[in-house]
Amino acid sequence: MRLSVVHPGGIATNIARNARTGVNLRGAVNVAELGDRFAKLARTSPEAAARRIIRGIEGNEPRILIGPDARMLDVVQRLMPARYWTALARIFKGMSDDLV
Repeated sequence: MRLSVVHPGGIATNIARNARTGVNLRGAVNVAELGDRFAKLARTSPEAAARRIIRGIEGNEPRILIGPDARMLDVVQRLMPARYWTALARIFKGMSDDLV
């Protein structure tokens, strides 16, 4: 049996625009602007992501990282595992502060 886990970064789809948000988030951020910001950050096309996933499965890779942002987060998590979530929370807070 083989197993490959896909770790996607930002894939240029409409997922952020079509996502349902929690009640607390709806009042705190402009969801349309959040979708626009995601579109600017999502640099990997769905086609490129699919090709990478297929190549990873065919190569029996245990971890398939999709996009430069996923690779960067993987490196950060490996270099600072104890502080990773704190650093990530700061990044997301900064992104949401820009939207309010």
